[in-house]
Amino acid sequence: MIDRAPLTPAVCTMLTAATGRPCGVGGLPLVDGTPAPLPYSVLYPLGGPVDGAPFSDASEDAHLTYQVTIVAARTDQAEWLADRIRRAFLGRTPAGGWEQPLDVPGVAVWARLLTFDGGADPAANSDVVTQVHRYQLSASSRLVHE
Repeated sequence: MIDRAPLTPAVCTMLTAATGRPCGVGGLPLVDGTPAPLPYSVLYPLGGPVDGAPFSDASEDAHLTYQVTIVAARTDQAEWLADRIRRAFLGRTPAGGWEQPLDVPGVAVWARLLTFDGGADPAANSDVVTQVHRYQLSASSRLVHE
């Protein structure tokens, strides 16, 4: 079985490192105990199917969906951060590996897919612009031979 609990903080850490902007899990990110300045992102684990290992293969698979909500003061800020988040999830090296690996013991993320990009949405009568992305991560369990 592939547990989501270790994957979610790895995704949040990857987004923070790749964008240089704070990312919270399920809520406003804090920086040194205070609310992060705009722009920032919020990561929401949404679920997805988990397959048991087939008879001929001891690896199990999971297809987990994450929503990333971008919060910014202006549309150009939201688009700037959205570009960096897309690159963090989908960017590849010349050799074909992920530019931003997700290091989770026992889990190999083998596919990443942007399934929804809602575009920038300036809220009426507000100083906040949001943008929503959804990404699906396909992962297999890694057998560790000691």
